[in-house]
Amino acid sequence: MESPKANPKSSRELSRLAALLRYDILDSPNEDAFDDFTHLAAQICGTPIALISLVDAQRQWFKSRFGLDVSQTPREISFCTHTIEGQGLFEINDAQQDPRFQHNPLVTGAPNIRFYAGTPLTTPDAYNIGTLCVIDSRPRQLDAIQRDALERLGRQLMRLFEERLHAQRYAEQAAMQQALLNSAASAMLVTTTDGLISAVNPTAERLFGYSEAMLLDHPLTSALFPQEALARRAAILSDALGETVTPGFAVLTAPLFKGRREVREWHLRHRNGTSIPVLVSISAIHDEYELLRGYIVSAHDLAHQEHLQLRLQQIAAQVPGMLFQLCWHANGQTSFPYVSEGIEAIYGLSTADLESSIGPIYARVYPDDRAQVLASIRQAASTLTPWHFEHRIEHPRKGLIWVEARATPLRQADGSVLWHGLVTDITERKAEQLELDKQQEMNRRLLEALSEAVVACDAKGNLTLFNNTARLWHNLDAQQLAPGDWAEYYHLYHADGTTPLRPEEVPLMRALRGERIRNVEMTIVVNGHTRYVLANADPMLASDGQQNGAVVVLHDITERKNIEKMQREFVSTVSHELRTPLTSITASLGLICGQVMGEVPGHLQELLDIAHQNSKHLSALIDDLLDIDKLNAGKMRFKLELQPLQPLLEQARRNNQGYANSYTVTIKLGVCPPILVRVDGMRLVQVLSNLLSNAAKFSPPGESVDLFAERVTENRVRISVRDRGPGIADSFRDRIFSRFAQADSSDTRPQGGTGLGLAISKELTEHMGGQIGFDSTPGAGACFWIELPCQSGSLPR
Repeated sequence: MESPKANPKSSRELSRLAALLRYDILDSPNEDAFDDFTHLAAQICGTPIALISLVDAQRQWFKSRFGLDVSQTPREISFCTHTIEGQGLFEINDAQQDPRFQHNPLVTGAPNIRFYAGTPLTTPDAYNIGTLCVIDSRPRQLDAIQRDALERLGRQLMRLFEERLHAQRYAEQAAMQQALLNSAASAMLVTTTDGLISAVNPTAERLFGYSEAMLLDHPLTSALFPQEALARRAAILSDALGETVTPGFAVLTAPLFKGRREVREWHLRHRNGTSIPVLVSISAIHDEYELLRGYIVSAHDLAHQEHLQLRLQQIAAQVPGMLFQLCWHANGQTSFPYVSEGIEAIYGLSTADLESSIGPIYARVYPDDRAQVLASIRQAASTLTPWHFEHRIEHPRKGLIWVEARATPLRQADGSVLWHGLVTDITERKAEQLELDKQQEMNRRLLEALSEAVVACDAKGNLTLFNNTARLWHNLDAQQLAPGDWAEYYHLYHADGTTPLRPEEVPLMRALRGERIRNVEMTIVVNGHTRYVLANADPMLASDGQQNGAVVVLHDITERKNIEKMQREFVSTVSHELRTPLTSITASLGLICGQVMGEVPGHLQELLDIAHQNSKHLSALIDDLLDIDKLNAGKMRFKLELQPLQPLLEQARRNNQGYANSYTVTIKLGVCPPILVRVDGMRLVQVLSNLLSNAAKFSPPGESVDLFAERVTENRVRISVRDRGPGIADSFRDRIFSRFAQADSSDTRPQGGTGLGLAISKELTEHMGGQIGFDSTPGAGACFWIELPCQSGSLPR
């Protein structure tokens, strides 16, 4: 039968477990002192097994074991649990015959216990924490002498536990005392009762220049104290105490015997012969029995303190303002333990003016600020919170100045409040702040007056600026939204007015990611009304170069869009109405000028040639207008096919050589890599014809135009048209691909043209997945280029 298990939740059991843990012995290594007890118990009782068993909440653990290999067993099957629950020795003569243990696995199996006798290990506060027990595998019974010996061994074992605990505590205290001694900022010297040095801390070694080994076992006073100073002090003490004090160690200890603990300044000797000012105090060391064991002498370095004070004064002299300590006493009086020389610059006073109170400073405070200053100080003193206040001072030389005062209050033991603070002159900063406030107010008014919408955010995407125009256009104000919600909340759409902008397409979001956005068209659709806007956005950078936000400016182009729409409709209508009759006129004039209808009189031939040329120019203009109309309406069809680039370049050269001949210009076809491009061949030739005709038209007579291609990346090819004309003027660069753009817009410009060719070329190139651009230096020609996707190889035959 298993032994009953104590309720671990009971108050008595919890206290017993606490007593066990107090000895800090569970799971500790083997110790010979404990093994001696188990060997002796086995010999006295004549058993093969003896154990020192400690019982915790779940198990019995063996601190020492003789004749047994296992180190612990579960508590619920342990014999020792019965021992600790009773009083005195617990003995089982034959476990197989005892109904409490006959089915116990320790009886039915190894170690086959038949006999058990255990005496409890009882703490001084009467808790049984374990047992000293003996075990045999055959039935037996202890005699009276063995029982008495086992109990005596148990009591001795408990005394060993107590000694072990006291030794641990003593070692911990000694280690802590040594650590305190070593870390003390003052020099500490430990002496015997007769004044011989027994220990020295590192601070003392550094202060006096001696190592500990050099001072050990030497008399303290003869090693460090000047003899003449000891003699003078001995005479004074002899008179004061009414007894003779010898000029040695007794000078330091005599006041202690009279119940007085002195702290006195001495000049002690350094190893190098110099004198060190120190503040010396001495304390007696008593043991637990109140016996005097020695003394500890503390020496605080006054030279270091003087050095620190001088350093503080030097630092205070560099501080722009006044450093101070103000003591506000419980009775309402004030005093200044410390004031730096900066008091003159702040208040026009000297430290002597503040010997009695804060009154002279208070008198310098501007009358309108005095009540607030005093109230704020009292509030900070009552709550012991840091004080910070800006106010005005009437300086006797500088006039009215602004100061910033900061101080931290600390409650003292006597109920007073000690303030540590700084007062600085902020007159210049106040003036700058006033000017900055004016500038910010002006900027705010300008932003609110702008006809453009301006929106800004910080680095985390929080909207920080939403001017009046932005509020009107969106019919909303700035809200604390995640950037991913901007497009939906503020009704942002693509330029078509129907496709919502994705979060990553919002110009402000792109600028927040570091992009610079220029002239991106988009729409704001509110309550069915579509507003067309042009967005320009930039990252905002701090002075250190770190991005701290972004800003977007939106220009309303709704009216321009409406005008463009009207223009397109007008041009489309007029172009279609003019095309048919103009085609007939051009054809008729061609027949007449070609004398198909008969010979033309000489005096009419020149007029008819002029009319024929102008009709052809007008037809080209209408063709360009119709192309633009188709592109705007999305009606121009593109048949993209994968085809070699070389034949397309050759066709473009052939188509335009005749036009170039009229300007006595030659088109030269240069290198072209063997690559394929996916394009509409007719549209690509149209783009190249525009570039070649422009190059021929602006080239000097007798010059040549170069047409060539080169790969710029693995999957991109650049087709270039280079001329040797006057180049592109700086004033024309930004609008060269705009519709109806002409470098020379006068009626007498030497070269004709509609101003639509490059705009159409840009649209066609982009529809084929490419891009168009140019490089030019005024006076040194121009090189127009288009880049297209490409791939290596040739078409299968």
